[in-house]
Amino acid sequence: MEQNLSTKVVRMEKQPQKRKFPIKLRHVIVLSFAIWGTYTYLFVQHPLLVQEAVAKAKVAQQVSTANQKSKQLTQQIQALHSNQYIAQLAERKYNLIQHGDILFTTTPSQTN
Repeated sequence: MEQNLSTKVVRMEKQPQKRKFPIKLRHVIVLSFAIWGTYTYLFVQHPLLVQEAVAKAKVAQQVSTANQKSKQLTQQIQALHSNQYIAQLAERKYNLIQHGDILFTTTPSQTN
């Protein structure tokens, strides 16, 4: 009962090991664009956006001040149409008096 067994020896040559994640040119290009975009945003665009926000806040403050002054001037214009207000201005600024009023002037006392 002898069986004719033949053994065959097969030599396998070692194949070079492949990297699991080979670096390809397209990966390098995509990575470089991503880095360039991040740099551009952080160091170029973001400071400009901050400056624009500050300028916008200043302009908004100036607009608010101009609106307040406009309201004040509108009220003064409406008051100038009244004879009573004109009489008060004349009394204060030009020392004018109405009929029947007595004008008193005082001089500041001199202290030595």
